[in-house]
Amino acid sequence: MMSNKGNKDEIKIWKQGWRFNYLIGQLNYVARKYGKAIKAYIENQYYFNELQNQKEDGVELVNKKITIALIDELLVKGNVIIYIDNYYLQGILHAPHFVMALRRIEKIIEIVDPFDGKLKKIPADTIQKGIISLRNHLKYSPVLITFPQTKKKAL
Repeated sequence: MMSNKGNKDEIKIWKQGWRFNYLIGQLNYVARKYGKAIKAYIENQYYFNELQNQKEDGVELVNKKITIALIDELLVKGNVIIYIDNYYLQGILHAPHFVMALRRIEKIIEIVDPFDGKLKKIPADTIQKGIISLRNHLKYSPVLITFPQTKKKAL
């Protein structure tokens, strides 16, 4: 989702998480390899501090509570990767999972799920439940990832 590339690049990015911390390894790699500016919102203060010490150029971290209101604010500017408990998408297994939010339409958030690559329309309150469960049930810090547009220099 971060690189807009095919499966071969996806596996390379996935492996970058093995070097230190799964998340920051991948963010650093995408920023370095593809020249993408990345902004990640990390809810847990301890996790934020640890990642802050490991981030590289091109990666900005913000310590902020993850809410639907924040997702709505960020969706106005572009796509948002959301870390949720997958149980609230599939109803089978509690596990951390990233999805790409594309837009908000009234009470629905349109996402692409990398599990099957399909476009899905999920109630915003279901996304919120997935974030709350990630935090409280699975004990993972909620995370949002965005790709701010860089301003081009005037000629």
